[in-house]
Amino acid sequence: MKKRFFGLFLGASMVLSMLAGCGNSGSETTASTGAAESETQAASEAAGETATGASEAIEDTAQSVADAVEETLGTANGEGKLVGITVPSIGNDFALAVTNAMQEAVTATGATVQFDSAEVDVTTQISQIENDVTMGCDILVVWAVNGDGVASAVEQAVNQGIPVLAFANEIPTASCSMISASDADMGTACGEIALDWLDQTFPDAGDGEIKVLAITASTYPEAGWRSDAIVAKVSEDSRVNLIEAEVADWNDQAAARTMVENQLLANPDVKMIVTCNGTTALGAESFVMSSASNIEDKANFGIFTVDQTDEIDSKIQASVNNESVLRGTISMGTIDDTVGDFMKAMTPLLNDQEPVDVNGSAFKVTPESFN
Repeated sequence: MKKRFFGLFLGASMVLSMLAGCGNSGSETTASTGAAESETQAASEAAGETATGASEAIEDTAQSVADAVEETLGTANGEGKLVGITVPSIGNDFALAVTNAMQEAVTATGATVQFDSAEVDVTTQISQIENDVTMGCDILVVWAVNGDGVASAVEQAVNQGIPVLAFANEIPTASCSMISASDADMGTACGEIALDWLDQTFPDAGDGEIKVLAITASTYPEAGWRSDAIVAKVSEDSRVNLIEAEVADWNDQAAARTMVENQLLANPDVKMIVTCNGTTALGAESFVMSSASNIEDKANFGIFTVDQTDEIDSKIQASVNNESVLRGTISMGTIDDTVGDFMKAMTPLLNDQEPVDVNGSAFKVTPESFN
């Protein structure tokens, strides 16, 4: 399950980071050197056990995915094929977990993987796509930094007979796509759970009586699609008096916190915040729950967002007792769900069959989800 998967990766990362930072000045006493060696050996053993656990989790995911896909599509045969995979970044735990599981699932079919991270740079990703074509890759998987930005490079690959699977983000020129849930669908679902909470919390509210702050973003096209869908859905409710504020960078939690602080000082009667991603939601939540917050009635205040992490899950569960005001989010499912959908799209390509599009669902996560 996702929680086990994330835990293993986080544990491995923390232990290995500590090991990387360890050093020896060369001037220690024999006793202290012995103690340091003992500690290093213990840490190394712990890192080895954690890394082994993470590797086993990846293998478990790949096997469960293969079994599920085989039931509906048959066995994927990647023998002799070279698959190029390029992703925007592996700078967060979710991206790292997904990309490792994707690679394991593909190699389990007998294929070889050429993997690249674009470090959130479109030009870099275009070069990676072109290099994969030059290397003779049989299939390309592109998790695009920007779908329109890489469209030309993808089209050139397709024109040379190389099928290209657009993963997570749409690319107009790709052969097929695997979108777990569109950003617009996730935004709409976020608006729905927010309005459900309003129904339960303010059943007698009249038109325009509930002030709602929407934190939007246009950092990437996906941010805009989510933001537009959230705003559109929430605006359908006549009770809502909407305030919109855009963050410059939806990955900057501190900036989101500062924005919320300023907005709530100017609008102390806001009852709900909707945000387009988890980072901005956590920034908002951190201010509302702080001692500096001017929101005293936590029971009648809610934050809703898109993205699921263990931290967000724990805050949603804590909201039952108003120990948090982050009350709901939208998820694309577990790692198994995501990689399973990915392999449903990959299997026809590996078997030299016609490409197919695969679309997942947006899952609503509220306190009731944990009962």
